[in-house]
Amino acid sequence: MKFSSTKNILILSAGLFVVACATTTGVLPKGDGAYTINVAQGDAAKVKLRAYQHAEKFCAEKSANGIEVTKENLRVDPSSPNTSIIDLDFKCQGPVNSEYGKKVMKEIQKEAEKKAKKAAAQ
Repeated sequence: MKFSSTKNILILSAGLFVVACATTTGVLPKGDGAYTINVAQGDAAKVKLRAYQHAEKFCAEKSANGIEVTKENLRVDPSSPNTSIIDLDFKCQGPVNSEYGKKVMKEIQKEAEKKAKKAAAQ
């Protein structure tokens, strides 16, 4: 099967896009109300931001609380010195105090208002 050069470029571009994106384990429970998330494949600022955003969204959706960080381990990825890895341990408690967390809370409130209006209309 022959591929045109355009198809080859598209396949290569899609592959590079996937590799360039940060990867995450997602939020995982650790027990006793603690959670952890691991984010890799990006510069230090990018992986740290993604980890905090995932944690804040998780807590806002789960309990309408902010995050309390219990442990942060940001380090260079041994397989690539230009990328970093972060392990973030946290609990969902306290006020939502980050701008991203506040944005998520507003979205949750809007959804709740829409559901209430829809239920009242029926």
